[in-house]
Amino acid sequence: MALFVKYFFLLIFLVFMYTCSLLIFAKGFLLKRVVVDHNSSCVVDFTLSTDHHGTKGCWMHSRFNKAIIVVIDALRFDFMRYDHTLERDIPYKNKLPIIKNLLKSKPTNSKLYKFIADPPTTTFQRLKGLTTGSLPTFVDAGANFASSAITEDNVIDQLVKQGKVIKFLGDDTWMSLFPGRFQKAYPFPSFNVKDLHTVDNGILKHLYGQLNKKDWSVTIAHFLGVDHCGHRYGPDHPAMADKLSQMNEVISNITSRMKDDTILFVMGDHGMTATGDHGGDSDDELEAGLFIYSPVQITSPSTSSKPDIHETISQIDFVPTLALLMGAPIPFSNLGRIITDLFNHCPWWATSTSKLKQVFHAVKALRLNAVQVSLYLKAYAQVSSDFPINKYYELDNMLENAERNLQGLVTSMVKSGENQHMVRQLEELKQVYDSYISQVKAICQGIWAKFDLVSISIGIMSLLLTVLINVYFVQLSFWKKFEVPSTVIVVILFCMVYIVYAVFHCFFVGETISSFMVFLLGFVNIVALIIINVKFSPKRPKLISDLMINQKKDSGFPLVTCTCNAIVCLICFISFFSNSFVVHEDAILLFLAQSLIVIYCVKVISQTFKKHDTSPNDPKPKHKKQKPFDFMLILTHPAMLTIAMTTGLCLCLRLSMNFKACREEQHTCELSLFLRPLSGLTDSLEHLRNLRYFFSVGCLALTVFLTRRLLFHFGNLNGMSGSVQCVRYLLPLCACCCSLHWALCALPQKALDSLPVWQQTFLPKSVYILTAISVVSVLVKPLTIHMIRQNKDSYSIPNKDGNIIPQLYNQVKQNLQHRQEEQPPMVYGLATVFSAAIISVASIVTVLLTMLLGDGVAPSLFLLTLTMYIVLELYTAHLISSTTEGHSVAWDMVGAVVLHSVLSSLYFYTTGHQATVPAIRFEAAFVGFHGDFQNYALPAMLIHLNTFAAHVLLGVLAPLWVFWPLAKSTFATQMTNVELDRTSKGDFALFEDEELLKKRMFQLFTCLTLFSGIKVLGAVCAAGLHRRHLMVWKIFAPRFVFEAVSCFTVFGMCLLMFLFVMRVNQTLASWVKVLEPKKSQD
Repeated sequence: MALFVKYFFLLIFLVFMYTCSLLIFAKGFLLKRVVVDHNSSCVVDFTLSTDHHGTKGCWMHSRFNKAIIVVIDALRFDFMRYDHTLERDIPYKNKLPIIKNLLKSKPTNSKLYKFIADPPTTTFQRLKGLTTGSLPTFVDAGANFASSAITEDNVIDQLVKQGKVIKFLGDDTWMSLFPGRFQKAYPFPSFNVKDLHTVDNGILKHLYGQLNKKDWSVTIAHFLGVDHCGHRYGPDHPAMADKLSQMNEVISNITSRMKDDTILFVMGDHGMTATGDHGGDSDDELEAGLFIYSPVQITSPSTSSKPDIHETISQIDFVPTLALLMGAPIPFSNLGRIITDLFNHCPWWATSTSKLKQVFHAVKALRLNAVQVSLYLKAYAQVSSDFPINKYYELDNMLENAERNLQGLVTSMVKSGENQHMVRQLEELKQVYDSYISQVKAICQGIWAKFDLVSISIGIMSLLLTVLINVYFVQLSFWKKFEVPSTVIVVILFCMVYIVYAVFHCFFVGETISSFMVFLLGFVNIVALIIINVKFSPKRPKLISDLMINQKKDSGFPLVTCTCNAIVCLICFISFFSNSFVVHEDAILLFLAQSLIVIYCVKVISQTFKKHDTSPNDPKPKHKKQKPFDFMLILTHPAMLTIAMTTGLCLCLRLSMNFKACREEQHTCELSLFLRPLSGLTDSLEHLRNLRYFFSVGCLALTVFLTRRLLFHFGNLNGMSGSVQCVRYLLPLCACCCSLHWALCALPQKALDSLPVWQQTFLPKSVYILTAISVVSVLVKPLTIHMIRQNKDSYSIPNKDGNIIPQLYNQVKQNLQHRQEEQPPMVYGLATVFSAAIISVASIVTVLLTMLLGDGVAPSLFLLTLTMYIVLELYTAHLISSTTEGHSVAWDMVGAVVLHSVLSSLYFYTTGHQATVPAIRFEAAFVGFHGDFQNYALPAMLIHLNTFAAHVLLGVLAPLWVFWPLAKSTFATQMTNVELDRTSKGDFALFEDEELLKKRMFQLFTCLTLFSGIKVLGAVCAAGLHRRHLMVWKIFAPRFVFEAVSCFTVFGMCLLMFLFVMRVNQTLASWVKVLEPKKSQD
């Protein structure tokens, strides 16, 4: 037990070091922008003293008294634009004819714009941009599910300060962003993406009644049905047509109720991909739509002469536009530019007959916008040194010259009146103000996220130090002695001092003191660990082949295998530095996995032929008489089985690629039909629905059946223990519930939504409950062994007539005479006691993950389990063929871990995922739940299990790399032409040598953490190096985040499985201890 505690503590220390290192790097790399804590005010000195009319306003006269803002979540631009060339009916096309009709009938009262969102395209970031006018950063995407109140100056606060009464209906995200700002609010939960109607119907229940009242200035309605329909079915589904038609009716009803002093904004906060996802920066995700309408004229006829041509504007342009139209100050941090089309007409001026007044009115508004941006720029330059000083003065001079020219032009207009030359000068001034705002925005976009180079450097240094510690621990695991040397304590103490000081400096001290001591301590620790690893590590292996314990040294293959493993590690490390490699990582991993498998195949075949061609006593080949060609002899040769297993394994890997998701940069990739919702297979694909469903159910059934068959083959499904009963009965029941849940989800949308909530969630919740019961049963009683005693104390009563007493006496006498010769008890499943416990847990986890992944990805998970089985057989054959005579089995832990990690990464992609934000499958959070979560811990866990299902499942199966070769199963022995040893102790051999068991587990898990550490070090270095790369937020930053999370997943599974194996060992020891007294009594 003492050695186990030491090993476990070392693993905990490794995880602690990795965690601190990654947090330090993330603190420097994923910084939020500097927020300027200033607010705009009406009391300013840059506005005109009078506008020659009585309408009140702040900075500028109020054009409208009321505004209606309708946000239709995920309303893409092509959903709003009418396509006259459309030849066939598309669910998301031409379903908003009200917009086309208003643009045609009232061209000066309505405008349609392509409304470009700033990535990341998640709802929280878009609402923040639509109210503050600021630009988001990549790290803000993580706040989408934990939205906090906006403290930055925003248009909502500015309207409230001007005495405007704001009412809100819809997405409850607004309530957390603007608490206490709305006089009347009807919020509805927004997280349940499967619910298409609750939010929208709730809004419509109150919307028209509130609009008919006169006690409001601004009404905001945020509809979610279109977005949820996209997440659930994708845009190309009849449900989308129904939703858009409903929105068309909403817009029509609102416009018919509007008064002349009201303006309507109908907008999408972002778009959606072909699969209905969003969060990235593809065109489909960025291109939302904005429709503006008022019963009165809002723009001059010259800007509305071409209704089919729509201007492109940024979403943050909405902020200054709304503020000035409603007579409020522009928020201080705004970087948006006003929509000038809405400011070239003024009912108090004769703008319809004067081109000069049209341009001047727009320039007047644009000037206010530019001055506001200059004030922000000045304040930002005082709190941050990021803005280039030369560019700052250049822009400042540009604005001063424009102000001077405008003042001179206004003086000339007063003195000499209007002329055509003045119109041209105003147009030039308009371009200057526009250019000023655009340049400031472009520069801020380039420097918005301030990178903390000190934290980035310390994070990379700490991670390199942790990897070196991990290398040292791996070498310790190959030490022949079963103890931890004293040098480990010294290493831990020095590294703890360094990492604590580094964390304190980066998170609590910052730039107030020099970071020289942190770098000095880190450098000293790194040099010391390099020296320890190279020179002073205890009993360091002298040859690379020594890492492959008990293996033959004359074949040359240990060196080849280790070289290949090193090359794979190097490729996995350097691939993060190339955006092309990151984009096509799934194909690279497939190649690496198949290459490693082929190497094992060649190794097994070469050793098999060597055994056939060489006598054990005579190393020289015997010259035999040539035999006639025998085709059956070739087919039955062990090498053919090896080739067949390898071919089947490569085929499984290749077939799994049919379930991978596409990312935007993979131009030749086509979306797999398996990744579309089952209910989304409509029209021409409807005939595939039943086929896919039964295929997925068949794969799930095969997974359960083959697992139970394997345990039955090993003798681990006998007896009445809780774990045996769970695998025998609860596991098939879970699979049945999962299959029925898929069938329920395949119902038409209206039929499914008509069911009560408890009926929709009953089946998956049943799976959760049965899974929990099964896991607890396996943890409490992990042994799946069954003992039968050879009891001879039995008596038979004779059927024939006679004296019974003498006959019973003779039987008792015979039993007493033969008791000394009684045979030992028979124990079923003892040789696979560890393997069976691991397989039992894995089978339970597999069904749970299959349900979370959905029916489409179920075949991929079946291929994963089948791949793992064949790989273990091939790996066992590889070890058997390499074992030195006189040893039980060889060990190639490094090779096993490299192949295991490559398979984990590969099946991350082939279970329908990509290292991008839009590829995250948020619908997993609602499997078994309606969506009304009190906190987000549970949905976050479900999404995590869905995303990293391959890492979780293969993490559970990882200990089999240690236990499986001991069983020397049928296929492995046939591939190596070795006779199956029926008397082998299998897993029980490691129980008899408990210290060796703990050492093997420590070897396995330190190697796993090392490979994950090398990969995350590559991701960190690539992200830090390419921090100013064009694709940093599109490719390198998401890849770093996904790799870091997968790394923590691997660490967590290592710790859990180490504890589980020790739990099985402890339970087995108690069972043996109970058995021994019985033997002594017998």
